[in-house]
Amino acid sequence: MIDPMANIDPAAPAGPEMDAAGGGDGNQEVFDTNAYRSNFRKMDKIRSFMGIASGCVAGVCGLTSLSGLVCFLVLHITVNLSLLAFKMKFDLHSYSRESMFAFLTADLQKCAMSFMLFW
Repeated sequence: MIDPMANIDPAAPAGPEMDAAGGGDGNQEVFDTNAYRSNFRKMDKIRSFMGIASGCVAGVCGLTSLSGLVCFLVLHITVNLSLLAFKMKFDLHSYSRESMFAFLTADLQKCAMSFMLFW
């Protein structure tokens, strides 16, 4: 998403595609919205599939009530941590401008609906 290989000249003025948060220290970032949308769509598909699969797992295992909810939350956090570890190499800032909490809880409501549908 944020292109660390952009090879931006720190002396050049900041254009509209450059992040204004770069400040005066010469550390500028380029944010590619097309890459962001593509990455977001891929993560959305993975999280949606996770909601369906975890609902099936909870149903087959006979988890009801609070234990089913705990199963969903644990699997949701596990999948998000797996994305962070294996796909992003724990470098969230290079791929997103979200905080760690926002990343781990992203699409929670939508995935919960998929989970309940297949539970």
